[in-house]
Amino acid sequence: MNKLSEVRNKITDFVNNSKEYRHLAVFVAALYPFFQYYSNNIAEATSWQQFLFISGLCFVLPQMVLWFWAYCKKLKIFKPIKERGLSILNVVIFFGLIGFLVLNLNKKMLLLTLIVATILGFFLVKYLKKIMIIQLIVATTSMVSLVPKLLFQLRHDNATWAKLSEEELNTKLLKTPNIFVIQPDGYANFSEMNQPPYSFDNSGFEAWLSASGFINYRGFRSNYHSTNISNSSMFAMQHHFYSNTKPETLKTYDANEVIIGKYNNVLKILKHNKYRSHLITDNSYFLIDRKTSYYDYCNIDSNFISYHNSGAVKGADIIADLTKVLDTLSATNSFFFIEKTLPSHIAYYKSDTKGKENERLDYLHRVGLANEWIKSLINKINKFDKQALIIIVADHGGYVSLDSASEIPDRKMTQVEAQSIFSSLLSIKWPKDCNSVDINYKSNVNLFRKVFYTLSGNEDLLNNSKDNSSFLPLKEKGKTNYYRYIDNVGNFVFENISD
Repeated sequence: MNKLSEVRNKITDFVNNSKEYRHLAVFVAALYPFFQYYSNNIAEATSWQQFLFISGLCFVLPQMVLWFWAYCKKLKIFKPIKERGLSILNVVIFFGLIGFLVLNLNKKMLLLTLIVATILGFFLVKYLKKIMIIQLIVATTSMVSLVPKLLFQLRHDNATWAKLSEEELNTKLLKTPNIFVIQPDGYANFSEMNQPPYSFDNSGFEAWLSASGFINYRGFRSNYHSTNISNSSMFAMQHHFYSNTKPETLKTYDANEVIIGKYNNVLKILKHNKYRSHLITDNSYFLIDRKTSYYDYCNIDSNFISYHNSGAVKGADIIADLTKVLDTLSATNSFFFIEKTLPSHIAYYKSDTKGKENERLDYLHRVGLANEWIKSLINKINKFDKQALIIIVADHGGYVSLDSASEIPDRKMTQVEAQSIFSSLLSIKWPKDCNSVDINYKSNVNLFRKVFYTLSGNEDLLNNSKDNSSFLPLKEKGKTNYYRYIDNVGNFVFENISD
């Protein structure tokens, strides 16, 4: 009780004394945005570059503005707000950083936020110290929520689940064609497109692929439901069973270390066979955390990638950028991973959904755009090398039949919903000297095992094939469990695989 009284007295003294605490006022204003940003994004915000940028934005820039204000308030033009300047700075910094870092507001909304914050700061001058105390309390709360996420980040280790045997990593490819992996994000398989819930006639594009020498693998599906979770498993050629996903938040940690980094077993095998690797994309989704890339080339310069938020990269054009690279190549042994967020999936948040039917129509419109993009890409590749191995593989389905993607962990999915989530496109154009007719392709996790087996004959790749099951998280009774929804042979099941 004495300690509580002592704290209460110190707070009272702080509020009632006449000292301004200028530097403290701008410091505490930035604490909550800083901790909340990391609490929301610690799974991706792992680089020192990001830390320095966020720290500078939150703690260095406000102090510089405060220093600048010390000179400005001496000018006559600022005399009407001279006594209110510190209050305005405090509120503007607090809400401005929340809008920029936490809410990712667009420029117009951020400007509106700053204007409203300026007005609030003008009228709240009498309550500045009480506001500072409230800011410190909410910052402490955010910091406490960050700690377990940070501990999960520090304990997580991709090296364990992504480990591959030496016999597999040392696979000697007997055939070394140029390999192009094209990933249209969220593109459902042809086997699902023409029936509910998609109910879309995509036969024209399917026929075009067949006429262009592709084998369309009907019934193919992903093992996981989102881009990072699915691709990390595909490129590791292993299951992670959500071990890199924090159950309470369903945030996936360090997936890019496996997709473009040192735990990408596909790249390891290719590098062992003297392949040069290229990553071509038009967004920063795999690059935002600035993990050291295992690719030899990436078309996106890190200088053009935002430090705080992933998304489209201005000026990036996949076909144009690919053309520039192809114009410099003459030999074989080149690998390309070409990824575009198209057709993507239905709206993620419930607040953004247009309803099931409108989401379906929007998705199918984007499928049409994806078809034209893929055609252009394939024509470009064929002009460069008619005998290239071209793999079109999606990371998951389009989630059509749901109102929003955020429903997935909140309730049990029906068979139709699960199929819509996992169904993913796989079409492959094999070089003439490669025979893969007898191999059945079922899911992403075994895709490269079977591709590399066809190119090498290494039986270890097939002997160590992984279960083709597909898995989803489900929040129930205050915890997150993981369920097998589709088993190894394609049956719809609902089996809890949690420990």
